[in-house]
Amino acid sequence: MPGPLLTFVDDSEADHLLIQDALGTLNVPVRSQHFMQVNLFLAAMDRGQITQDAVITDLNMPGPSGFDLLQAIRSRHAGQPLPILIFSTSPAAADRARAAALDVAGYFVKPVSYDGLVEQLQDMVDLILHCKQQGQRGSVPLLPVPVSTPVLPEPLH
Repeated sequence: MPGPLLTFVDDSEADHLLIQDALGTLNVPVRSQHFMQVNLFLAAMDRGQITQDAVITDLNMPGPSGFDLLQAIRSRHAGQPLPILIFSTSPAAADRARAAALDVAGYFVKPVSYDGLVEQLQDMVDLILHCKQQGQRGSVPLLPVPVSTPVLPEPLH
């Protein structure tokens, strides 16, 4: 049986490459797809061209943000048990509260280390599998994020 299909929406190609590598180390097989722009993802989703078990999005992107993506999915696909997780460099309480109001399944601050990335991805997959099993989209409690959680530096270009 194939593992969960995760859709990542993140404008950083460097983050995408790290995530792809780290997904291969998890204890559950995971399939993934990546969109670098919110509008391209939403267009494909609206046309029924893609399916996924969960969406994992960054918040801060050029053009529409991760919050715009959350609002669009919740309004266009209301009632779907689609877990959406935030994976952002922002540890801000205001961002966490806004995400919670939009019914996210979890909020994760991007780690500094590769080992931290692997650990967080495993936590995300475990949460997604739980949501899928329960038929939930985001009614599970947000995972706590310590205020001191470091964030990844901007990728070098």
